[in-house]
Amino acid sequence: MTGAAEQRLEKSNNRLRCLSEAMERIQSAGSRDAVMDSVRDAAGKLCGADGVTVVLRTGNQCHYVDEHAIGPLWRGKRFPLESCISGWAMLNGRTAVVPDVYRDDRVPVESYRPTFVRSLISVPIGRDHPDSAVGVYWSEVRTPDPEEVATLETLARAAAAALRGIGLFQSLSAAKDQAERSHAQALAGLAEREKAEAALRNSEARFRTLSEAIPQLVWTAVGKGDWTWASRQWIAFTGQNGADALRWGWLEPIHPDDRAATRAAWRAAPRQGFLDIDHRLRRNDGEYRWFQTRALPVRGDDGGVAQWCGTSTDVSALKEVEAAMRHARDEAERANRAKSHFLATASHDLRQPVTAACLYMDLLSRRLTDPDAKALAGMVELSLQGLRGLLSGLLELARLEAGVVRPDMTPFALYPLLQRLSGEFAGQAQAAGLRLAVPATPFAVLTDRVMLELILRNLIGNALKYTARGGILVEAVEEDGRIVRIDVRDTGRGIPADQISRIFDDYYQGGDPSGGFGIGLATVRRIADVLGLRIAVTSRVSHGSTFSVWVPRADTASVRPAAAPAPITGNLRRCSVLMAEDDAIIAAALLMEMRDWGLEVTRVSGLGELRACIAGRGPAFDLIVSDYRLGDGSGFEAIAAVRQKWPIPAILVTGDTAPEVLKRADREGIRLLHKPLAGSDLKQAIAGLLDAGPPGAVSAD
Repeated sequence: MTGAAEQRLEKSNNRLRCLSEAMERIQSAGSRDAVMDSVRDAAGKLCGADGVTVVLRTGNQCHYVDEHAIGPLWRGKRFPLESCISGWAMLNGRTAVVPDVYRDDRVPVESYRPTFVRSLISVPIGRDHPDSAVGVYWSEVRTPDPEEVATLETLARAAAAALRGIGLFQSLSAAKDQAERSHAQALAGLAEREKAEAALRNSEARFRTLSEAIPQLVWTAVGKGDWTWASRQWIAFTGQNGADALRWGWLEPIHPDDRAATRAAWRAAPRQGFLDIDHRLRRNDGEYRWFQTRALPVRGDDGGVAQWCGTSTDVSALKEVEAAMRHARDEAERANRAKSHFLATASHDLRQPVTAACLYMDLLSRRLTDPDAKALAGMVELSLQGLRGLLSGLLELARLEAGVVRPDMTPFALYPLLQRLSGEFAGQAQAAGLRLAVPATPFAVLTDRVMLELILRNLIGNALKYTARGGILVEAVEEDGRIVRIDVRDTGRGIPADQISRIFDDYYQGGDPSGGFGIGLATVRRIADVLGLRIAVTSRVSHGSTFSVWVPRADTASVRPAAAPAPITGNLRRCSVLMAEDDAIIAAALLMEMRDWGLEVTRVSGLGELRACIAGRGPAFDLIVSDYRLGDGSGFEAIAAVRQKWPIPAILVTGDTAPEVLKRADREGIRLLHKPLAGSDLKQAIAGLLDAGPPGAVSAD
């Protein structure tokens, strides 16, 4: 025998010994992992490979669960079956021998190019639908000999047989364990069932006992209202016997007018998951009582509604309280409407003579030359101005309620406004022996200038009214760099704690009926709401009060000086005015005023005269001035009749503060002037309208 033959024989003997040891190890393996470890170790020894892989099939992927090599390439990774040679071997159930990975069409070359692998063998474990494979690979081109391939296939067949045996054993063990568990569960189930049945009986007994102990009427039902049981309270209240109340017999005591709604509530209950209905239930003496009926579902093991448990609770007393509250609210609303109507009527009736007095006082003042007479006229004018101020407070409330006040949010310096108010109230403070201090402030604020002035004027006037000694301080303080807090602090009599929450209510006078109409602070609150400003008050009886307003601060660089309105001096430009006024005294005063200004005025006393006048007139009037309440119609009708012929500006003079009047004037572009009216007010309005152009451009105050 030659040396080469001896070497081949020795190599074959070594393979047989290695294969025999692997067979013994595989046969003694007790788990799949142990079998695969044995296959992996034996494959490496049998072939002298540079690397060995164990691959499992998981769905449509190859999972490289293990790999022995100097530098593992694929351990733990997953690849599609079609993208690796192990997948080909498992899909085809055949051994794949690849002497050169770059010369075999079965090999996806790009997958192997980053590796050192040049040749390989992949053997499926099992022939029918193999779910695993073992692979060996080398770093050089190599053609395995048939004995080497046969040895690997023998190793794979042994592994497949061992895996089948292990699987069978595990199945038998699992079946045995399952049988034992099922037997134990059956025994436990019988015991639990007996316990559950006993618990159910006890639960039903407790439920029935509790149902009989509570004052509510208790019942159970199935479906959509089919009663299965009614408590003793139901039977005692309705006079039904137990059988009469079951199924749909419980509907009979329900008030006939409530039965349809009750059935509808039951139909909706399964979808809503609850029942909730108020209805009247007849008592055994024939009287109907209000009951609130509620029910919730009890669900079975399948999630469906097994039954309904419900209660009916007598709520007649609650219904009576609710009815009494509704009646009280309706009465309060009627009283409030009556009060508003009274105030509106009283305001209108008061404004008529005050308007006449203001107009004639204006005419008289211009004609007086004697200094003493002019001084007396000045005192009368001051009295009329005070009366106008009270009536204007009512007007401001009406304007705010009507929503025709539109804030003009602009930045402006605060101190000029405070200076003007200080000058306005200085005489009043001095006459009362009080100090009025308004320190200089550098701040600018961002809000509506006119509306903030109205807030502060009311607060300062209120402080002067209720302060007998000491004085009033008006100062501005910065907060957080973004807010200016304006405080009006007095040393007056203070406000009792139980009245502080009410002082901003409409017409509340704090127990002092001589203090005015109680509208100043109500106006302050409404304006603050419109502007979005916070307002608050702190007070101590006999020590004084502090009213605070928080206003957004503005950058002083953004402030532009306010343009002062040009005063109306001398006569207006000559024009023709149509005046509709049914009050002869006021009409005479208005005629004298407007003719003094150089206007050509035609007066009519009502809607009928107005229509006759415009029907026979050729040239258009330049302006119409109409009272709101005419003897045979309204000022709106008069203006509409004129505007159908000539689209001219219009002024509506009214003592009415109804919100609908304010809104309509705003909507129709009519300049609204409220009584009591001074001549300067009318002159300013006429000048503005004659300069503004067509009536579509006119906006109401």
